Amino acid sequence: MSDFYPRALSDACSGWEALMPPNRVSVSEGARDTLVIRQPGSAGGPWNPFDTPYMVEPMNALTSRRHEAVVFIGPARTGKTAGLLQGWLTHNVVNDPGDMLFIQMSKDKAREFSKTDIDRAIRNSPKVRAMLSPRAVDSNTFDTMFRHGMWLRVAWPTVGNVSGSTYRYVAITDIDRIENADNVDGEGPLFDLGKKRTTTFMSRGMTLVESSPGKPFEDPKWVPATAHEGPPCKGIVALYNRSTRERFYWQCPDCSEHFEAKPGLELFSLMPSTQELLDEVRSANIPALARKFANVICPHCGSVLQHKDKNHFNQRGIWLPDGCTLSKERQVEGAALESTIRGFWLGGVAAFKQSWESIVTQHLYGLQDYALTGSEEKLKQTTNTDQGMPYMPRHLAEVSTGQSTPRERAEVGLQRYVAPEEARAVTASVDVQGGQNARFDVQVHAVGPGGEQWVIDRFSIKESKRPGATEGTFAPLDPASYPEDWDVLTDRLLLATWRTPHPNLEIQPLAIVVDSGGEDGVTHNAYAWFRRVRKLGYGKRVFLYKGGSTPEAPDMRETMVGKIAGRGRNDIPLLHCNPNKLSDAVDAGLRRNTPGPGYIHFPAAKHPERNPDGWVTTAFFDELEAEIRSKGGTWTKVRKRNETFDHCRMQRALHLRLGIYRVSDWSVVPDALAPLPRNSMTLTREDRRAMQENERIPEAPVERVVRPVARPVQKRTRRASVAML
Repeated sequence: MSDFYPRALSDACSGWEALMPPNRVSVSEGARDTLVIRQPGSAGGPWNPFDTPYMVEPMNALTSRRHEAVVFIGPARTGKTAGLLQGWLTHNVVNDPGDMLFIQMSKDKAREFSKTDIDRAIRNSPKVRAMLSPRAVDSNTFDTMFRHGMWLRVAWPTVGNVSGSTYRYVAITDIDRIENADNVDGEGPLFDLGKKRTTTFMSRGMTLVESSPGKPFEDPKWVPATAHEGPPCKGIVALYNRSTRERFYWQCPDCSEHFEAKPGLELFSLMPSTQELLDEVRSANIPALARKFANVICPHCGSVLQHKDKNHFNQRGIWLPDGCTLSKERQVEGAALESTIRGFWLGGVAAFKQSWESIVTQHLYGLQDYALTGSEEKLKQTTNTDQGMPYMPRHLAEVSTGQSTPRERAEVGLQRYVAPEEARAVTASVDVQGGQNARFDVQVHAVGPGGEQWVIDRFSIKESKRPGATEGTFAPLDPASYPEDWDVLTDRLLLATWRTPHPNLEIQPLAIVVDSGGEDGVTHNAYAWFRRVRKLGYGKRVFLYKGGSTPEAPDMRETMVGKIAGRGRNDIPLLHCNPNKLSDAVDAGLRRNTPGPGYIHFPAAKHPERNPDGWVTTAFFDELEAEIRSKGGTWTKVRKRNETFDHCRMQRALHLRLGIYRVSDWSVVPDALAPLPRNSMTLTREDRRAMQENERIPEAPVERVVRPVARPVQKRTRRASVAML
């Protein structure tokens, strides 16, 4: 049960007010008593929460003694300026004074905000105006002093404006339109710099950040880990993801179930797909088409809800933190996500001064503009400011349209350590990771006809064979500094086997591919290790990999490297690979919906109910979906961790080198690619133990140039050949 709310919430959705200490004025009460809104051409009057009841909870959160900041994401026309900015200011001046700083996106915007929103709120609100200092020198465009000593400053994001001064209250407005918000003059994020100004006041200080989304959403394969998680964007969405992640919920009048007033267009579920609309909007009557689809559909019972009832839904709406659910009886259940930041995200469907028809109309005009000119600016603008949603560029949004993803088609029951009956070989890839968490990250694939693959193992090697700090332990792996640490790959991969469906029959890896790039020292040590395994007779089963080449380069080409100055010729084969072309080939296999050449079978992620015996985590698929292809054909990372995708890319390069994709008749292949019972890489468990016991690995690295020996020309046979044999 969340400690934010009482057990039963009032119909007015002010659960937080019930927890306010006696005689303490909430921001919403203070604003109602002090703030008068009046603009030229508008009648105006005292601020009233009736039109924007969803602002009550965020406003009252600004008086919290348990939270240090409030983050609010919302579209235009929600009333957030009046409630969160003017309302908070007038409440503080009259009821809870403290120095206050407003930060606008630029000096010009700061002047505009001061002359309009701030000056009008003070001038038209009698209780606030009465608190003004009578001295003329105490007020100017950017500074205002009040009788009790409270200082109000309106500024813009520079180090001088957000450093060196102490404020009790800091409000950052429209943060996603501030160009240097991620790093103000090299000193750090604006939010953290602003929040630092309030730390002197400890629990009595407060920082507010508000904005509609404005940063791009560039991960088309993102799947939320929780009900309220925001997409992987920078800016205010990233700040929201650090918070309690609260969303606004409506109650359906027909089925009494609660559902989120979501950002975006999901609730307009009668609307056709974007692709269908793109074909229609060029010749359609846009306003008539918008009226046809401008109804919200209850996701539980399918009832069609009318816009005229929106205010009723808002009056009974409830803010719900991530981790909690609502019953039909309006009881909150579950454990709220804990954070020092309270975060709120309101969808455009709930905005007071914006009709549902207007939201749909603007979206259709944006699609029409895109269909006619190719410009996405209108689409981006209406998505951000009307729908309250981050915008994903169209070429990314179309990536996964109409097809299942590997995550969705992952197979429950795909065994670990076992090559399936269809397999003809086992190959392993090694990604070298450095830094404080140095390790060899290993993925093992079984390979069948046509290059069909099954992921049968994934593990990390984090310990070396060197003695550790305490007796009986091993030192952490350090591939960049210790050449001998590479010998663990000989033990764990070259001398390893994986099981098969045949009793007592196991299979050795046909080949392994190892990344030879990374920190200083990795390449040198990789070369030294290759020379050692070549002395053991495994040189034809080990390939070193290096990514990065010109866009026109082939997928993979093998060159000789490793020349020691003054000591002969290059003696180490290296696979120079074009990562973009390899990524294209891997992606083509990932987009296949039926098994066949290039298709990769993935094990389903572990889940306590659906797949308790799973042996990979959801992070495995996050890494698989970590890269996207831009319009120019270049693959870039949208997530920090991309090891699974990188392994698939390395495996593709290895299979090209082995000639897997050149085999035209899988009934006529070398013994190393024969069916399991007669495959030359299989052996019994007894033979495997004998092999491992008899193998001797040099204890220290020995660097000696091994001159390549010319291979005799072999006569062609009618069997297809594997390139390495």
